[in-house]
Amino acid sequence: MNQHEPIPSRMSRKKKKNRRSLYRSIAIGLLSFAIIGLMSAAVYFSIIINQLKDIDLSKIENIEQSSFIYDMNDDFITSIYGLENRIKVSLSEIPDHVKNAFIAVEDIRFYRHHGFDIKRLFGALFQNIKQGRYAEGASTITQQVVRNAFLTQKKTIHRKLQEIYLAYRLERLYSKDQILQMYLNLIYFGKGTYGIEAASRLYFGKSAKDLTVAEAALLAGIPKSPSKYSPFNNMEESLKRKDLVINLMVKYGYLSPEEGEKAKAEKLVFAKPSPRSYPHRFFMDMVLEEAADILGVSEEALLTQGYRIYTTLDRELQKYVEEVYSNDQLFPRCPASGIPCESALVILDVPSGEIRAIIGGREYLDGSVIQKGLNRAIQMPKQPGSTIKPLLVYGPAIEYFGYTPATFVLDAETQFGDYKPSNFGGRYRGWVTVREALADSINVPAVRILKDIGIQNGISFAEKFGVPFAEQDRYSLPIALGGFYKGVTPIQLARAYAALADNGRYKDYTTIRRIENSYGITVYQSKPVKKQIMSEEGAFILNDILRSAVESGTATRLKDLNIPLAAKTGTVELPDTAQFAGIDGVKDAWIVAYNPQYVITVWMGYDNVDKQHYLPPDAVGGKYPAEVAKAIFRYIYQDKKAPDFRKPANIIEVKLDAKALKEQRKALLASPLTPPAYVITEYFTPETAPTQQSNYWVPPQAPSDFKVTLNDAGLPVISFKPQDTFAAYNIYRLEEDKNTPLLIHQVKTGTLDTVEWVDTLVNRGKEYTYFIVPIHPELEMEGQPLQGTPTAHLSVKVPSSAEPDSAPQPESTSENTDRVDIAPQQSRRKTVYLRLLD
Repeated sequence: MNQHEPIPSRMSRKKKKNRRSLYRSIAIGLLSFAIIGLMSAAVYFSIIINQLKDIDLSKIENIEQSSFIYDMNDDFITSIYGLENRIKVSLSEIPDHVKNAFIAVEDIRFYRHHGFDIKRLFGALFQNIKQGRYAEGASTITQQVVRNAFLTQKKTIHRKLQEIYLAYRLERLYSKDQILQMYLNLIYFGKGTYGIEAASRLYFGKSAKDLTVAEAALLAGIPKSPSKYSPFNNMEESLKRKDLVINLMVKYGYLSPEEGEKAKAEKLVFAKPSPRSYPHRFFMDMVLEEAADILGVSEEALLTQGYRIYTTLDRELQKYVEEVYSNDQLFPRCPASGIPCESALVILDVPSGEIRAIIGGREYLDGSVIQKGLNRAIQMPKQPGSTIKPLLVYGPAIEYFGYTPATFVLDAETQFGDYKPSNFGGRYRGWVTVREALADSINVPAVRILKDIGIQNGISFAEKFGVPFAEQDRYSLPIALGGFYKGVTPIQLARAYAALADNGRYKDYTTIRRIENSYGITVYQSKPVKKQIMSEEGAFILNDILRSAVESGTATRLKDLNIPLAAKTGTVELPDTAQFAGIDGVKDAWIVAYNPQYVITVWMGYDNVDKQHYLPPDAVGGKYPAEVAKAIFRYIYQDKKAPDFRKPANIIEVKLDAKALKEQRKALLASPLTPPAYVITEYFTPETAPTQQSNYWVPPQAPSDFKVTLNDAGLPVISFKPQDTFAAYNIYRLEEDKNTPLLIHQVKTGTLDTVEWVDTLVNRGKEYTYFIVPIHPELEMEGQPLQGTPTAHLSVKVPSSAEPDSAPQPESTSENTDRVDIAPQQSRRKTVYLRLLD
């Protein structure tokens, strides 16, 4: 030790020792605190991890997304979605400038970090401490993905740590491109819209693949605060934010300064914002219900799984139909209250059974109502009136019971047990053909035929066409006239008539052609199953009869369209009850009009009929419903040719004699001499076709028992027996010393009774020769009535005095002629005696 150094005192040594002990205690305390802190943090972080251990990050791949509906031409109609309007899109479909815009403004080091950005975290922490509040979150794109998919939006340390942990896990499971794709499909853009594709369509009306740099920059600026930066909420702030994004893209080298200035100068054109609504809601409701049933999922799942539903809708036709239904002039009002009637319409494609257009009511056409409404086309059965006759009465009668269009049925006031049907207007026509009865919708013949074939047989036949019956209908004759206990819906009636129009082949209706999942894989393809429920021959005959309803029956308003159409109208009168006593009106009015391509069914009436809700008396099926159908068919075939009904090979086209049909009530073949005006075309099956020819349009036969005698006054008496009821008989006389016979009288009795006629215009003492020429009163040859073979020539001499001195003997001429070419002249006479003998 240096002798000059001071020797430390005991006190100083003690102080040094105490100071080291204090430092050691502080260090131990700090270390203990750190250890406890770390342990606490570990426990806390362990708790956080434990809370998140059951989260399946792969579920991000199955995020909810909107589904889409397309029309019959695969053109987009609308998107449908639940709480979130989202359209998934692949990253490869998104342009680079769109991806770069989001990276520039949200996470410039996205491709370099492992889920969280340490630099941004400390920067955000500094700013939060500086401002004394939670000002910045510093969330990376990966953190935003997990936060939006699995966590809340609360700004807390707890959530931030969860976010960082899940982001780290996500980065270990997926590539950066996969995570960026998740982000662009997941992020919220306001107005209930999620994902870049849905946002692009919402704000700009286009797909994300078509976005410009400026449009992409504007969309990239929205997610930070959709309520603040949405152009639909705050255009000024939105455009400022857009320019900020463009500046960042320039700063980070995604755009050149020139490109940035050009993008900022671009004029943006925004899509028109619209409320959440679906067009053509009646049809859309049916699509959702049918698709959910096909796929075996709930409708909510259908809205969120990204399906592509390709429907049967003819959108242009649907739009036109909706225009027609907005015309108040086509829909009558109740005479008592002035309340307009309701109506429903269905248009089916005949070959496929696909619904081309549908109206379920007049109050639900603008799509503004989100909730489902009453679809009268499929949900409200009504009594069908006479539209049921072809399916319940005439169809089975023709198919199974030998009835033909030329079969006669008596239309007369008749009591059927305790049921007495009446015709519309109270008119009865006597004997009518099946064609006339159905085309004119005469009631009594329909009831008579149903009773003849049996109610159960009629019901069994109609049920094959999908017509429903209540138990109360099964023994009720009034169902022949549509008096159902419950009724049918327009869609059921359209489906039934579509089977008739399709040559007797039944198939169910549909609104969907195919369905694809979110990956574009077809998971359903419609394949209509057809069943032959009526012979082609029977269906053709029934269709042809209903064409007569258009040509001359109850549906003649369709006639001037000049296209091949069949139709059946139906009118249901008000119930015969005390409530409607003294009220003249109609309950329901129908028409079903069709050809081989389309069936159009129209119903008009009220949901509930009472004194304030009924149709006026002139609102029959052949008026207002027919006008609606007429307008639609005119639109459909305005620039194309309408198809005609095809005659099956086994149908026999027969030329009938109209005279025999009407006067003899027989289906007889027209003869070669039948005038065209009296030839009608009718269709039969080989089993029912007539073979006997009419004997009316033939040369008449000469009368038999032709005689000329003198009566007590010495006057010639001409007598003969007609051989044809239709013939007229011209009596000719040739006076002695004359060369030209004179037509002196014509006889037409319409019977085969013997005729006697006295010639009073003769001169005494002269000889006269008589003969008779039978003629056809309605048939001409070369401009003259068709003549039959003349009788023999018989001569008689008139005595000089009134008393004949002896009974004269008739004389025959030396020859007969087959035809007498005579210019008929009417002789003068004062009195002609004609006596018909029994």
